Amino acid sequence: RGMRAPFLAVGGNKMFEMLYEQNFTYDSSMPVYDNRPPSYPYTLDYKLFHDCMIPPCPTNSFPGLWEVPMVMWQDLNGGRCSMGDACTTPPDAEGVYKMLIKNFERHYTTNRAPMGLFYHAAWFTTAHHKEGFIAFLDTIAGMPDVWLITNWQALQWVRNPVPLSQAPSFKPFQCSYPERPTRCKSHRVCNVWHKGGVRYMRTCQRCPDSYPWVGSTGVQSPLNN
Repeated sequence: RGMRAPFLAVGGNKMFEMLYEQNFTYDSSMPVYDNRPPSYPYTLDYKLFHDCMIPPCPTNSFPGLWEVPMVMWQDLNGGRCSMGDACTTPPDAEGVYKMLIKNFERHYTTNRAPMGLFYHAAWFTTAHHKEGFIAFLDTIAGMPDVWLITNWQALQWVRNPVPLSQAPSFKPFQCSYPERPTRCKSHRVCNVWHKGGVRYMRTCQRCPDSYPWVGSTGVQSPLNN
């Protein structure tokens, strides 16, 4: 459905050609500096309307391919960041909460563009980060006109918006996934040779014949559960 370039290293036209040819729905790798008002998701039918913060950005047209922009946040000191954990994080939970609310309100009180909560998992290992974040979620989850959804779900609403009265029954917002595989209860640790050394990897499938890398999954036959 969608992807984000590692380290936000956008690959220019070649990256977006791959997304277009492989029928991806969206990319979410490009920061947008202007945040008053915040940008809505947009298609790449036409040239970018914002500055390219991390070149090379796409210059060709990719009709129907969406960009979920990384609208820059501001920390409590006015600094900007593309991801929440890249801002200067306050030293306590109250400060974390205030920073999140500050950025949320810029979306909520202007054009209601979707607000991305983009973090690396390691940020949550600090106790007051997690405490402030959960307090923020508790606040917005209690608001009758705010929804906590994925990028893909947000795009479904942008493409086919419904009024608030119909949001509870809006199919993309439902959380029923009967075909989703159950959680892996046990995994294998595989020792796989790769580029002159042994790599260790965990998987719920059988161990691959070679280390998965660019151009090859490392599996020569169908996976067995």
